[in-house]
Amino acid sequence: MTDSYPIRRPSVPLRALALSVCALAVPVVAAALPEADAGAGTEPLLWLLALVPAFLLAYYRGWRGAEFALAAGMVALTVAHIVATLTGRDLGNPAILLPSVSAYIVASLGIGTLSELLHRHVARAEAQALTDELTGLPNRRWARLMLETEFAAAQRGRPLVVVLFDLDRFKEYNDRYGHAAGDRALRVAAAVLRRNTRRMHLTARIGGEEFLSILSSSDIAGARVFARRIREDLARVELPTGPIRVSAGLAAYDPAMTSPDDLLAVADEALCRAKQDGQDRIRVGRLRKRLYAV
Repeated sequence: MTDSYPIRRPSVPLRALALSVCALAVPVVAAALPEADAGAGTEPLLWLLALVPAFLLAYYRGWRGAEFALAAGMVALTVAHIVATLTGRDLGNPAILLPSVSAYIVASLGIGTLSELLHRHVARAEAQALTDELTGLPNRRWARLMLETEFAAAQRGRPLVVVLFDLDRFKEYNDRYGHAAGDRALRVAAAVLRRNTRRMHLTARIGGEEFLSILSSSDIAGARVFARRIREDLARVELPTGPIRVSAGLAAYDPAMTSPDDLLAVADEALCRAKQDGQDRIRVGRLRKRLYAV
């Protein structure tokens, strides 16, 4: 696994943004107050409040949040300097101000680095929890999450087709050639499925030698072409143990379906018919157990 996993970053709450603005406004306002002259020595310490946006935004947005907080802090410092110049005030002792600003920059960069590492660690953990260890494909949990999302979209009118693939006579294959050969066959099948699956779709290993492809915005004709391509590509793979054969069951969303389980049940029934008809077949399922050969 690598660090190329997509990192899902939460949106920044309005309260965090409001607090960040207030924290940056304090030193700017202080620069405009005449009463602040008496405490000019402590004024640079007010800039420590500018770390509040760095902490908050980095927590939610990682490096991007830290960069934005750093840029906002520099803008606030510039505005404070302009305000101090217009009001004839000294912004502060350079011997104190410059180290304070430097410390702010270093702290912001450090916060951003730590936050980014945290986001990447969380993304890696999430990806591992949703990925099949043997094949590198999404696992059953990931497939279920996407299927529920796509099923809801199908109920709103977007086409949806699922394809269940099952390697033929895989138990016999394992018994004859050993589990190492079986694992290799699974990885080869996964590679073929991954290569032929579009980025907008998802193919997952959902258990044993069974795979599920979720084809959103697709129809039975397109799914049939996809399944045939998978079957043909697998048949062309040359393994010492012989070619890999696969059966497939297709099912399209029907408004009468009430849950993703209904869609999977139709696809599973079609897959069973493909097995019964001699394996290495593709069958299309319909609701109410009406099945049609391809």
